[in-house]
Amino acid sequence: MIGYIMLILALIHALYDAKNNRIQRLLMLITLFIYGFLLEYLGVSAGNYTYASETIMLFEIIPLSVTCAWVGIIYSIMLIGDFLELSPLMRIITTTLIALSIDWGMDPIAVELGAWTWTIEGQYYGIPGFNFIGWFFIPIAYLLPYEIVWNKEIKKVQLLTIKQIDDHQTLTRKLYTLLVIVPIAVGFLILVGIISRIPILYNMNVIALSIWAILTVVISAAIISWKRRNLNRKKLYELIPPIILLLLAVLYTFYGFFIGRIDLGFLMLLTGIPIWLIFSFMVLNKTSREK
Repeated sequence: MIGYIMLILALIHALYDAKNNRIQRLLMLITLFIYGFLLEYLGVSAGNYTYASETIMLFEIIPLSVTCAWVGIIYSIMLIGDFLELSPLMRIITTTLIALSIDWGMDPIAVELGAWTWTIEGQYYGIPGFNFIGWFFIPIAYLLPYEIVWNKEIKKVQLLTIKQIDDHQTLTRKLYTLLVIVPIAVGFLILVGIISRIPILYNMNVIALSIWAILTVVISAAIISWKRRNLNRKKLYELIPPIILLLLAVLYTFYGFFIGRIDLGFLMLLTGIPIWLIFSFMVLNKTSREK
């Protein structure tokens, strides 16, 4: 049920947060759903992994819940990236590091539970490096085409926030969101997928993967702590994005301990530190955010 809950929470947040342009925000959720399905379809069709059967399967190979979860994950981390008020490059890097932090702990537990099975086992709890390369670029592939715009006045490319994009209440922007963003994002992921099939990347050494995991958590946690003053809330619904991500962290931590894999439970606790920090700062910093 967790994937469906994440989607519902994202929808609730969108309706409350985008009162002046709900259509644009709903189009964002729709395209995220399509994007989430296509990236999973490509992964399964390429023979990289298979999913265990669930009640509702899309094309009989992709659990609907997984596609719904992608909507909640990418939507939430993009909003959190906006909250942090970083430079464009730092926002892109931090956003994807937050997402990747979750997967370092989540994926080993999911594999242990049999939620999905990798065709070729890797050195990181049976998971190939290909998976983490994918997780690194999945948020970027959608974020860039969605948030980048050409500013005619200053003749420069700009990276807008989600709310700034909501202010573009034009039919052109809506058609761009609906028709253009997903093809660009999926095309970019296909290129990443081809490159990451190189043996040295696909079968990345466990030492390299472990160092990468540590750096992911440490760097994202450091940036979040550095910019903690920007993680404040005026309305209660603004807590929804970190809550969506926290649901994953808490659920998989519980699963890790429940199945007797204490090591995996603690791993999820550690890799979930950035999410816990985001949630804690937003709960404590109840102030008005000036824009």
